Amino acid sequence: MMATFRTLAEVLAPDDPFLKRGQEKGFTAGFVLADVLGQTGGVYQTTAPMSEKFRFWIRAVARLTSDDELLRIADLPEVPVSLENFREIDPQSHFVTVCRLDVSPAETPRWRRIQPTGVAPWPRGEPRILDMCQGALIEERAIRPDGFMLRIGTAKRPGRSHGPN
Repeated sequence: MMATFRTLAEVLAPDDPFLKRGQEKGFTAGFVLADVLGQTGGVYQTTAPMSEKFRFWIRAVARLTSDDELLRIADLPEVPVSLENFREIDPQSHFVTVCRLDVSPAETPRWRRIQPTGVAPWPRGEPRILDMCQGALIEERAIRPDGFMLRIGTAKRPGRSHGPN
């Protein structure tokens, strides 16, 4: 398995703490499906903006794994997100868009190029999470047009519950 990038949309449940906090502070958390469908002319697809910080992570993984497709994605300011799974939900539902970069532990040898001294060099400025030899899950949620939540952790393994979902 290689590093994989994917997008998705997740509905915020009415009792979601994030949705409640947003309402308490006077802003709408997430996006309202009806509003997005109005903007897209009824097409169940939208775009997810990607912050510069998240794009930095994508670039770092792309360089360390020699992945040209990830480098191309890192240059995009936004990416398409399907909303097809929302066809049967209430149009007033709130949702967030999610961009997810899964990096397999199998990629570790490509990150750590061992030198004859037996010491693995680590490029200055590169994220250290990738040096843990456990893979990584890097996820960004667009919670408003200009608001992001970035979560970074080691890759999930069966039976383990740490790290982002």
